[in-house]
Amino acid sequence: MSGRESDEYAAISRELGQFMRRMMRVQSKRADPDGPALDRAAFQLLHRLVADGPARLSTLATDMVVDLSVVSRQIAALEAAGLVVRTPDPADRRASLIAASDAGTDLFNRKRARFQEWLRTMLADWTEDERTEFARLMKRFNEAMASHDEGK
Repeated sequence: MSGRESDEYAAISRELGQFMRRMMRVQSKRADPDGPALDRAAFQLLHRLVADGPARLSTLATDMVVDLSVVSRQIAALEAAGLVVRTPDPADRRASLIAASDAGTDLFNRKRARFQEWLRTMLADWTEDERTEFARLMKRFNEAMASHDEGK
């Protein structure tokens, strides 16, 4: 590995670390007028259910890359808050499908709109081409991460 290449990896590593720390700080500091506070995992689960529809706990665990017991606890908390509902799975009445409730969908949509407005503010001085390229590279990076994770 050349010196320049190792410098690139060091720079990427440093910037990813900064990004993760700043996002955690942003999430912990932001006041939340949109209802119950959702941690990152709960928001991601709600996003999955709003975007892709009802799913079994086992499917959610696979999709979120967590253990079934973890997703079960997270769904229980969302259910207690009235943000998701369980219904019998028509394919197997012994199993349940988890779906976002109307309140969960509304809350998710409000939070997503607020986050996107924050992004608009953060990227206000970026050109459309820069934002498009950033989105493309982030998607490529996420796909590489998913591919590497699934390959293990």
